[in-house]
Parts: sequence; structure tokens; C-alpha cells
Amino acid sequence: MKASGRAVIIDASSSGASGDKFLGALVDLGGSQKRLGKVAEVVEKNLPGTNNVQVKTTRVERGEISAELVEVSSEEKVSKRRASDLQSSAIKCAKVLGLSEWGTAFVKSVLDTLSSAESRVHGHSAKEVELHELGSADTLVDILGVAYLADELELSGSKWWSSPIAVGTGVTSFSGRTYPNPAPAVAEILRAHKFPTKTSNIQFELTTPTGAAIAVNLASERASEFPVISPNKIGYGAGAKELDQVANILRLTVGELSGNGHAHDEVVVLETNLDDVSGEVIGRAVEKLMEAGARDVSITPVFMKKNRPGQLISIIADKTKSEYLAELLMEETGTLGVREIPVSRHISRRASGTIALEVGGKKFQVRVKRALTSTGHSVSGKVEYEDLRRISNETGLSIRELQQIVKNRAIGRDT
Repeated sequence: MKASGRAVIIDASSSGASGDKFLGALVDLGGSQKRLGKVAEVVEKNLPGTNNVQVKTTRVERGEISAELVEVSSEEKVSKRRASDLQSSAIKCAKVLGLSEWGTAFVKSVLDTLSSAESRVHGHSAKEVELHELGSADTLVDILGVAYLADELELSGSKWWSSPIAVGTGVTSFSGRTYPNPAPAVAEILRAHKFPTKTSNIQFELTTPTGAAIAVNLASERASEFPVISPNKIGYGAGAKELDQVANILRLTVGELSGNGHAHDEVVVLETNLDDVSGEVIGRAVEKLMEAGARDVSITPVFMKKNRPGQLISIIADKTKSEYLAELLMEETGTLGVREIPVSRHISRRASGTIALEVGGKKFQVRVKRALTSTGHSVSGKVEYEDLRRISNETGLSIRELQQIVKNRAIGRDT
């Protein structure tokens, strides 16, 4: 993955997100319509039970704003597919299209997000859960198309931010039944990723499951405040329906990070001192705090009054979660009070991607985060611990041995 100084801002705050809106916005930014046609051809050949997959692009107005409308159609011989079958076809399509490592990983991650949400909603395993509308060729074209156009526009190595995603009210219909908005899969995706959500009074399905899954995987690291950028291009993707209350569009703004490229956000630090709590209780409290959404929890040995040894528990958290986390800390430890300190953070520029790692003759895909300088060069890199843990369990190698293998792979350099 090539790191760049670009930033992309997803604005879905007024009319939500959907796969066709993302495709339209990318086409409006300069993405090739012929490439979308190629995606349709590849999906038709590699997704069993599908014929005549077509993509049509039209210039339309939504709320008097000119935007690109992308419509995907197909003839389906099956009414539903297992998530694992869709994933298998997607991998074949990604290979034929020659997607970048970032693009392939993105496609897999979006499909994992959709299958996990459907699994949670329906109570079935993620691999075996059956997808109805989400199992169609349209879904694959949307997801593969976003990855393919992002590669073409050299946005793969960009940093993506997202506004809160708008969801409508009222009801939506699928599989012959009505459900409250947002649709259950959308609600589960946004919940699972703790993604900022904005509820409007528009009685329409503003955000689809595919749109939500694409958004949460593009903007995997979010800040409550957008970075300072110099905008270069703006793309508008149109929704299929004209709405009276809002312009049914999704906007992507591409620009260069200004100055040192730092983003900023506001968090709180929760603290309490303990001198009569066992290590087992503290350990359990840390587990529950992290599960409840704390960004970080640290324990510092301290000396308290009368020279009693104690522990200082410090929690970094979003302001919106401070009340709940403070209550949880008091419940778990028995402390009588928690200090709350508002702080501002400087957030360094980062690029995310995947690298192939060969261990014992087997190949693994591991996620990597790179810290970037103001000019976009990598200065350091770190592999996700959970990926190393998974490989350690499969190969029997220690985390330290795997870290050395990764170091030899030079993950911090520009690639």
C-alpha cells in the first residue's frame, strides 16, 4: 500500500450512506465508468446463480445539486446465498480485478461486517447465515466497485474520516415484511463499531446495510473533529430516490492534510486511587472497562496518605461514555469517587493496510498501522496484536519470534 498525504472526508450526515451513493461519489471524483462495467462482468462470471449484471451511470439532480447516480441490476436464479459463498466469490473477483492488498482486505472486511451483523440479528453462525437481498450481485458490485475505484483514484493509502451517519425513522420493507428504521442489520453494524449516528425525522431508509458496512470500514479511525485539509476534489453520489426534506446525496471531499496533518479530538481521563482492592478485582475491572468501550486503561503504583501503597487507575474515554465508565469503575472496585479530567489530543497521521507474512511455509494476512510524517513518509509500523496472537496459536511460534519476522519485513518503510 502506498501511503499518501491525502485525506478523504465522508459526509453522510444529512441523507445517510448506501453502496450506490459511494459508487456515484467516486465516479464524480473521476472514477472510471468502464471500470464499474468490468466489475459487473467479473461478478457475473464468478458469482454462481447470477446473469446479466449491468451497471448504469446517470447524471441527475438531488435537491438541485448535480450528482452521479449509479444503478446496478442483475438477474438472480437464487433467492439467497450463504455469507461464506459470497465471501468466496468476492475473493475470486478481487483476484481477477487485481485489487491492491488494501482493496482485497477492505472487501473481505466489509463482507465480514455484513455477515457478522446478519448473524447477530438472526442468531445464526456468521459463516452459515443466509443472506437474502444482501446476497445479490448488487452487493458485490457495490463493495468491489468501491475498492476498485479507490485504487484507481489512489485513495487506498488515504486517511478516511466520516461524519455521523444519518438514519431515518418510520419503517422499511424487505423479504415481504416491514422493519423499523434503521434496518436491524444497519443498527447492529453501527452498534458493533460504536459509530457516530444521527437520527433524523425522515421516514425513509437513509442508510443501507452495505452503505453502513462500507463507511465503518473506510473510516476505521474516527475523531470528533475533522482534520484541517486543503480540498482538491469533491464528489457527490446520488441516492435512487428524490427526497423532499433533504438532498439525497453522499459527499466525498478529497484534500491534502494541512500543516503537520494532526487531527484533534476531545477525550476525558477518569481516575481513582485504590489502596484496599486485590489484584484480581483490579484485573477484572480493567477487562470490563475495555469491553465497555474505554480507549485505554492503565494502572500505576502510587504511595497514598500515611505511606500506604496503592494503585492509580487511569481510563481514557470518549466524553459520551464517561458517565457509564465511571459508574462501572465504582461498581467493580468499590471506590467512592472518580475524577474526570477533560483533555485535548493531537492525533498523528496514520495509514492502515495489510501485508503478507510467510511463517513456516504458510502465508498469513496481517493488519498494519503506520505512523506518517507531515510529508506522508512512514516512520514506524506496528502489526495488530490480535493477528500475531492468531498466527502464534496456529504456528506455535512466540509473539517475540513473530515480531522479529515482521521487523525483517520492514513494515515501517513506504511500500
